[in-house]
Amino acid sequence: MIEYRELKKNIFGDILVAENINEALRKWRKIFNVTQSELAEKMGISSSVISEYENNPRRTPGTNFIKRFVNALIEIDVLRGGKIIRLISKSENFSPEDGILLIEDFHEPIPANEYIFATNSEVLVGEEYLGKSYIYGHTVIDGVTAILSLSGESFYRIYGRTTERALIFTNVSLGRSPLVAIRVYPLKPRLVILHGPSKVDTLGIKIAMKEKLILALSRKPNVKSLLENIKKMSKNFQKFLEL
Repeated sequence: MIEYRELKKNIFGDILVAENINEALRKWRKIFNVTQSELAEKMGISSSVISEYENNPRRTPGTNFIKRFVNALIEIDVLRGGKIIRLISKSENFSPEDGILLIEDFHEPIPANEYIFATNSEVLVGEEYLGKSYIYGHTVIDGVTAILSLSGESFYRIYGRTTERALIFTNVSLGRSPLVAIRVYPLKPRLVILHGPSKVDTLGIKIAMKEKLILALSRKPNVKSLLENIKKMSKNFQKFLEL
């Protein structure tokens, strides 16, 4: 299954860099719609082992287990026709017409609080996660355009190579629609920043709390300055890491 090498690498990396590896394992199993017993049978282990790694924060799997875990998910989906593989691996060139203003992935992480500073944001939910969260990519999305133009499959691909990223929504009125979309899809970002509203809808706040997201509200005066600051911050931080 050499043709899926890049996909396997991306899923493996997403699990490995996740703040909570137990939750990341469970997330990817559910994305592939595989039961613990199905996965355990494919891996040749007891389903209790899968349950233990997904639910016990004191148990952290090694890299060999994670590789076998990812391989098993891919193999099961191939036997089913490869629907999930096609969904999350299909390449697509986004443009402003699609509502995607900027999408970028990093080899080295940027602390989440750097995004709060660069976007002049107020943290509304998840401040307790801020100091220990790292971002491996970001996507800046025009909220209205994206909702009108992006298909369900396209929405998956705004996550780039990893879900450990910041989703920054511009042209937002109350923030309900972006948070509802995040709630519906199994892939979840680490940080969500809303630009536009003076306050965020109560339902959006509740969703962010339930999904354990960091939710922030940007006070930048316009989209242009928001984009410029994000680009400048990521460029400067990556240069700093290379020193």
